[in-house]
Amino acid sequence: MRVADLQTDRRFPLPAPHVERQFQAEDRDPTALLEGRYSLGPKYLAQPAPSQAEIRRAVAVALRAPDHHQLRPFRFVRIADHQRERLGRLFAADAARRGHGAAEVERARERAHNGPALIAVVGSIRANIEDVPAHEQWISVGAGMMNFLNALHLMGYGAKLLSGASVRDPDIQAAFCRTGETLIAWVLSGTPTQAPRAKGAQSRGGALSEWD
Repeated sequence: MRVADLQTDRRFPLPAPHVERQFQAEDRDPTALLEGRYSLGPKYLAQPAPSQAEIRRAVAVALRAPDHHQLRPFRFVRIADHQRERLGRLFAADAARRGHGAAEVERARERAHNGPALIAVVGSIRANIEDVPAHEQWISVGAGMMNFLNALHLMGYGAKLLSGASVRDPDIQAAFCRTGETLIAWVLSGTPTQAPRAKGAQSRGGALSEWD
C-alpha cells in the first residue's frame, strides 16, 4: 500500500486534523513522514486506539527487522481493556514490594490504564548461538520495536515506549513471559491530540561521519 492510500483506506482512519494535513503535504515522501515521528505520552493519546487488525499489521512490519537465522527474538502481547484491572493489581503489588506508600501504590495501579492501547514487548535472547551472538539478537529486538512504532505512526497513531521498574518485577515477568523470555517494555498508542515534536533541540551532528 502506498502512503497516499492511507488517506482513503478506512482501515487506517486519520481523525486528528494535524495528521491528515501531514499526510496530504508529504504523501509523496514517506521518509519525511518517518522523520516526523516522535514519542507521545499518554496524556496526548486519545481514542480511537489502533484496532486489533492494525496492531497485527504493525507486528507484520516489525517482523521485517533484520533477523539472522529467523530466531524471532521478540514478540508482542496486547493487553485488552478488560485486563487492565488485573495488570493494575500487579503494578500496585510491585510498588508495595518496593516500599512505596499508599499514594504511590495507587498511582502505580492507575498506570495500567494509561494509553488507549497497551502492548507488552517480550524478548527471547538465545545463548550459545555462535554465528548469532546476543548483541545481534538485541539489535533485532530494537529494530523490531522501531518498525512497530513506525508502522503505527504511518497509520496516523501516536505511541510511546516505556519501561521502568515494572518490567523487572518477577510476578509481572511471569504474567507475560514464557521460559527464557524477558519483559522488555510497554508500548502505549492512540490517536494524537497534538502534533508530535522533539522535546528539545536536536542535531544530527556526530550521528554520521566519514571513515578516516
